[in-house]
Amino acid sequence: GGSTPARTRGVGAEVASAVAALFGFRTDRGAASSSTALDPPKRRRRDGATYVAMGTDDGAKGAAAGGSKASTGGTSDAKAAASDDASLERVEDSAGGKARFVHTLWRATSLAKIYYSGDHKVRARTLLAGMLFMCATTTALMVVFSYVQRDMMTALSNKDKEGFYEAIYKYLGVIAIAAPLFAMYQYVQDLVALEWRLWLTRLLVREYFGNDAYFKLKAEGSMDNPDQRICDDTRNFVNACNAVLLAFVQKILSMGAFFGVLYGISPNLLYFCFAYSLFGTIVTTKFFGARLMGLHYQALRREATMRFGLVRAREHAESIALYRGAKREAANARAALASVAAVMYRRVAWIRNLTLFTNAYDFATFCLPSLIIAPRYFAGEVEFGVVTQAGFAFRTVQSALNIIINNFETLSGLAAETDRLEKLLALLSGLSKQGGGGGGGGGSVVGGGELELSVAGQKIASSSSPGLINRVERVSDDPNELMSLKDVSVRTPITDRLLWRGLTLDLKDGDSVLVVGPSGCGKSSLLRVVAGVWDSGSGDVVAPPRDDALFLPQTPYMPLGSLRAQLLFPAEIGDADATATAAEEVEAIISDASLFTDDDLHAALDVAGLGDLPSRFANEGGLDAVEEWTDVLSAGEQQRVAFARLFLRHPSVAFLDEATSALDERNESRMYASLKKHCSAYVSVGHRSTLLAFHSHVLRFVAATDGGGSWVLERAEEYEKTRFGGGGREKGGGKGDGDGNG
Repeated sequence: GGSTPARTRGVGAEVASAVAALFGFRTDRGAASSSTALDPPKRRRRDGATYVAMGTDDGAKGAAAGGSKASTGGTSDAKAAASDDASLERVEDSAGGKARFVHTLWRATSLAKIYYSGDHKVRARTLLAGMLFMCATTTALMVVFSYVQRDMMTALSNKDKEGFYEAIYKYLGVIAIAAPLFAMYQYVQDLVALEWRLWLTRLLVREYFGNDAYFKLKAEGSMDNPDQRICDDTRNFVNACNAVLLAFVQKILSMGAFFGVLYGISPNLLYFCFAYSLFGTIVTTKFFGARLMGLHYQALRREATMRFGLVRAREHAESIALYRGAKREAANARAALASVAAVMYRRVAWIRNLTLFTNAYDFATFCLPSLIIAPRYFAGEVEFGVVTQAGFAFRTVQSALNIIINNFETLSGLAAETDRLEKLLALLSGLSKQGGGGGGGGGSVVGGGELELSVAGQKIASSSSPGLINRVERVSDDPNELMSLKDVSVRTPITDRLLWRGLTLDLKDGDSVLVVGPSGCGKSSLLRVVAGVWDSGSGDVVAPPRDDALFLPQTPYMPLGSLRAQLLFPAEIGDADATATAAEEVEAIISDASLFTDDDLHAALDVAGLGDLPSRFANEGGLDAVEEWTDVLSAGEQQRVAFARLFLRHPSVAFLDEATSALDERNESRMYASLKKHCSAYVSVGHRSTLLAFHSHVLRFVAATDGGGSWVLERAEEYEKTRFGGGGREKGGGKGDGDGNG
């Protein structure tokens, strides 16, 4: 951190530094360490892979690179754990800037404003006001209880039987009021947390699936584990915010109520209470704050990475089994576990140290007030009940002043969760404003205004390249203007590598174009550009309207649900209300079912060669059978389900990316013959020579010496003569690579 070691400073400088850190002012160490958190997003390169770095959040690809290094090349778990353990010292030191509790609370408050000023604000504020009122009422009851307890102890010491039973009756009266009040208070707390969490989760889900943000986040690698942030961090953030808010309010009210009580008993006791609390707060924040916050943040990330690896292994179980890769995946899981353990062992050790200090600190409060007030009691200046009341009031005021110590675990979690959610919301907001013609809704609208967020006081900058493709959707009904590309060049979103340049293409009614080229040249990228999920590059694209085009990827997506849901996907669904019930959400999902009858669904399956599919699952409900369809259906059957979706909707234009790679030639021919009857034009990406017979034109990739390439459009007959010399087509052909860049 600083140029002068801490141990060479005087005691006064040490205390001043700790107080400055507590209230968010930078010391020499804090300034250096906090600069990372305040840095704007920037591109960094690690191990040859570029990723977007958001402050201390390196992004999924950076984390994946670090994790893969620990588990590849036969590296042992012990080495991975040792490497993690060694790096944690740097994590703890670099987290010093995050141990500024006032700054953490300010950021959490800014994030909470989204909910309390949004479209749910009336009910949200009403519940919040009710919760705070009950907090004040329960605090007042505790003051009353202290006086009842004082009278009870005084009556006991004086052997005043009548006074003792009178205090007992008062005590029972307090219990009769307090029991239902505290129960209702807890209920309102839970209700506030639940509704806040539901609202915030719905907001994140809408932003995540709006404008293809989920795809862009994965493509850019600019955010690690968004699923954990949406599910776990949202819950933890809301619970921590409520806990900290109530703690502050309750402590402030407690101090106001018991200040007078404590000062009336002994002014010296009140002064000592302040000094004792300041001492405890300085020690806790100075020696435990930075380390525990940094470790909590790292624990969240590494646990999420481990869970992601296990989920990924489950999704690719068949491939792993065929490759006999179970031992390798087990080694990866153990390495991830060792990474988590390295953090948790150190975190447990520091919690032990903190608990050791707080236990000694808290136990001392039971005797210190008595030591201070005892001389006055022995002199006969105060009664015995005053001694017990002084102890109660001292512990109450001291607990209020020690809010950071008593809520240290909560504040540590709140700092990490605020940071993760803040960055996710800001990045999603930036992607929404880019537009990009993606799926889902439009821009981010919260409470009637644009969602504006910043990270550590600075707005999130776009991580996209300055050059963007201008994409608009076609509004003309002219059959000769189904799609148009003009001088389009495409670059990869992260590495900014030029794939190809200068493509001009017009698609009209009756056209069918086969896109061919070597693996990795950017064939699939052409479809991504037309779909609007890639916009890195230049040029103009006039794409068909979203509801008049259908894209068939090589691996069809099979959503959770019934066979009917597989055929209706993607159903057109409007945004559900923030207070929608589970039944209303389900109703929104199946709303598209009214557009098609069962006869329509059976007919589409017949054309796709899957007419027997409902009868195969007759016992499970036929069209309403719910299965894990990715496991139940073969790859070829899944591709034919995708064709059935197309036959059901009759789009003007279809885009196929190796959509028949798992089919035999007979079924492939059957799908393309039906395809011509169900849409006006189509574009296919493929490697098989048998595809040439079903297309009128071929768009052929031509490599360039500078690393990019260009395209040449030919009639299918011309391409066949050039490629095969008029000697007929090759037969067969394998499954396409389906590589990342296509």
